[in-house]
Amino acid sequence: MPFLDIFSKKTSNDNKEKLKIIIDFREKNSLVPSFLSKLNFDIEFKNLPVADYIINSIAIERKTISDFKSSIIDKRIITQLLELKQYPSAFLVLEGISEDMYKGIIHENAFRGLVISVISDFNIPIIFTQNEKDTAQYLSVLSKKEPNK
Repeated sequence: MPFLDIFSKKTSNDNKEKLKIIIDFREKNSLVPSFLSKLNFDIEFKNLPVADYIINSIAIERKTISDFKSSIIDKRIITQLLELKQYPSAFLVLEGISEDMYKGIIHENAFRGLVISVISDFNIPIIFTQNEKDTAQYLSVLSKKEPNK
């Protein structure tokens, strides 16, 4: 009978099969893939025409707060949200929440208005994260969620 080393630093994930995640190659400069790798994901980089991450046929678009503001100004966010609707399930991750997120190149109510529009008009849930590590942890939890039937 094998002994269980309760002081071991190994987690129960060490013996589990790796979960697969497809990541758009433009996300290589982000730290999110590195954190996902540490969370035992099998990572595959591809040129994704829609979304930044695909997990179990869930499309995830990741935006930093500054990128979100820029995409509001140049109106590409609307196209990206419409494209996300191709998938049975989609999420928008807004990364970098802080007290300063309302400051900058757009009025704070334009920011709030688009957040409300994403949720109410496009029916796409938003996940607010603090940083790249937090984003990776949310993606990990999302990957374990059972699909709705």
